[in-house]
Parts: sequence; C-alpha cells; structure tokens
Amino acid sequence: MKTDRSAELFAESSKYLAMGVSSGMRKAITAPPLFFERAEGPYYFDVDGNKLLDYTLAWGPLILGSNHPALNAAVVEAVQKSYTLGAQHPGEVELARRLTELLPGVEQVILSNTGSEAVQAAFRLARAATGRSKILKFEGHYHGWLNNTLVSYHAPEAAMGPLESPHIVPACEGQPPSEYAETLVLPWNRLDLLEETFAEKGPEIAAVIAEPILANSGCIMPAEGYLEGLLDLCRRWGAVSIFDEVITGFRIALGGAREYFGLQPDLSVYAKALAGGFTLAAVGGRRRMFDVLREGKTIHAGTYNGSSVNLAAGIATLNVLSADPDAYTRMHAYGNAIRKTFEKGAKARGLTLCTSGVGTIFTIHFGVSVPPTHYRECALVDTDLYTRFRAQMLEDGIQLLPDGRWYVGLMHTEKELALTQAAIQKGLTLLSRPRRSL
Repeated sequence: MKTDRSAELFAESSKYLAMGVSSGMRKAITAPPLFFERAEGPYYFDVDGNKLLDYTLAWGPLILGSNHPALNAAVVEAVQKSYTLGAQHPGEVELARRLTELLPGVEQVILSNTGSEAVQAAFRLARAATGRSKILKFEGHYHGWLNNTLVSYHAPEAAMGPLESPHIVPACEGQPPSEYAETLVLPWNRLDLLEETFAEKGPEIAAVIAEPILANSGCIMPAEGYLEGLLDLCRRWGAVSIFDEVITGFRIALGGAREYFGLQPDLSVYAKALAGGFTLAAVGGRRRMFDVLREGKTIHAGTYNGSSVNLAAGIATLNVLSADPDAYTRMHAYGNAIRKTFEKGAKARGLTLCTSGVGTIFTIHFGVSVPPTHYRECALVDTDLYTRFRAQMLEDGIQLLPDGRWYVGLMHTEKELALTQAAIQKGLTLLSRPRRSL
C-alpha cells in the first residue's frame, strides 16, 4: 500500500497544524496518518490512489455513507437559501418534530453542535432542575473532552485504585482537579456499588450519565437489569438519568437505546449519526426537563445552534433511515455476519477471540473468550494482536479503527460483506502462523 503522498502531506501539515492532524485521536490510526481526497458510499479514496472499504464511518457519523443523493440534495437546497442565520427558520420546527416522533418518551429537544457540547447542556439542565452539583459517570465511558467529564476514561490500571472505590483519574495534563471536583466515578455494570453510592451521597447527585452500550471502551453491553436499576435509583433519589447516545442514537435502532432497550431516561444526548456526517447534536427528554430554560433559571445558547444547512442534513438523514423499514434489520444482520466470521474463523485456527456489542456497532477482542463486563476487564484483551490484524486488513484495502471497534452503515452491501469476510479469513490465517509470516 502506497503512502508516500500522505507522508509528504503529514510532514507539511505538521509545520502549520499542531500535531499535524485536527483531532489527537487520529494521529495513531496509521503511520503516517492517511490523507484522503474523497469518499463515496462505503469507500474512502486517499491521496496515494488507495481505495479503502471503510468501517470507521468517520468515527460514527456516516451511517448513510458518503455522497448520498438524498443528503446531497437536501444540503444543496439549504445552502442556496442560507448558510446559517443566527435566527429561527422552519427547519428547526421540522427537525424538532421529527425527533419527538422518532424517540420514545422525548417530548422536547434543544439543539447544539457537538456531542461534547450537548453533554454539558444536559449537565446544566440537571443541575438547574435539582439544585445539586455532583455528576456520576462510569469508568471507560466517554462524554466529550471537557475537563469535568474527561476522567477515568482510558486510565492506566495502576492509577485506577480499588474497583469498589475507584480513583478519579484525569485523562491528560491541563485538567485542574477543581474542574472535576464534582464528578463521581464508578465501574460499569455494578448496580450494588451504584446503590451504595446513592445511599451515601444521593442528596448531592444531580445526574447519572452513561453510554447505554459502552461503545467507546469495548462495546460492553449492560448486564441484565442494570439500566433498569440505574433509572430506578435515579427516580428514587431525585437525580436526573442521562443516556449518552452520541454513538447509539439512530445507530442501534431508529429510536436509539430508548427503543432498543425499551427504556426512557430523563434526558438523552444525540450527535454523530443524527446528521449523517454534518455537525449537529441534540438533547431530548420530557417537557418538564426544559422548564428551567423557560423559567429563566439557566440558559442554553450558541451561535451555530440550529444552523440551517446542518439541520437540513439531519432531516434528510432521519427521512432516509425512517423510509426504509428494513434498514436496521439489514445493518444488524450485516454486522452480525462479520462477528460470526471472526468467531468461527478464530475457532478453526486455534485463536482466542470474542466479540461484543450489536450488529451496527461492535468490538473484536483478541486474547479473551468472554466479553468484558466493565472497562477494567478490557486490560485482558490482546491489543497488539488486533493491531497486527488491522495492519493486514489495511493492506487488503479495509480501513478500521485502532481500538477494535467496527461501525456498519446503510451503504454496506453483500458485495462489501463478501470482500470483508475474505479479508478476515486471510488475516486470521496469517495471525495463526508464526509472527515472521506477517
């Protein structure tokens, strides 16, 4: 695989752009980081002429793929009317109505631009509504890059402390302890510890936030009854329950985790797949959750909130997904076929491997036979083996994220599935041989 031009552009970019990339997480995906010219459907085309079948989906947003005709048409029409208005327009009404129609239990929404931003809006609503200050999150869960929540995400095992009473570990330098002083952390899937924490600090807890499927750290599924128990504890203690559906929203079902699990938290946060690749986020919940805005107790603001072009993309994306009654059945079947290919292929070659998640968002775990139940168990996974596998897949024209996570979209067809299954079989065969074979 040629990377000469990408290497040249990375060297040039590094002169002017800090890190040489626009998001620090992208730098470690390949060496050098690949530079792309365009994307079409499920394929990326880089500056060296490589065509790559993509399962990163731009870290999740591209649920329709790239250059989708309906999305293109909506955006072209919108951009000919306005770029952004900083004022009201009919698109706001239409998108907000569609969200309340599609998301079970969501009666009203506020609009924002990124998942990180929307999470902070949800925190503010919860604090204003309860008069409390503490936010409880879980190890390995990612809720954006701001200081008050970027803790105990991918922390070193040695720094995390006892499982029953975890240390709060900032993710990087530049995070003053005062900025996460009101943040509590627990391990995922331990309802007993959540009950104990509420018994001790319940009157101080404004909200509990969680990824309903821990997509950012191994696609760890909630244990049976865990999400129900979480919501019940929040109700009993008067805390606001928040599902961070930046990843799961419009991906695991049209109604997201609310539909998939049949649950209705107080608030849910959406982004990524909401606008098919355009910048848009939302917070949705019962009407009463937004009373603090109407009453002037707190504010929600932003120059680009309700940007007309991005909202047109959101409406078009939701229309495409909702117009196809079999869309999610096909996407889940496609992803599950990939998972079965891994599981059967590994067993046939004497490799230890398991998968976790659902069809449209899942993770491959080398070196373990049982999916992790909380973040700390991810330390048992053989990440080096997956790195070798991913390198081989890239040589065979398939682009993957570095953490074992796979995204499946509406544009992946049987043709792409056959290509992928063949590449997986080849990669597993090479891994089962002595390392020098790679």
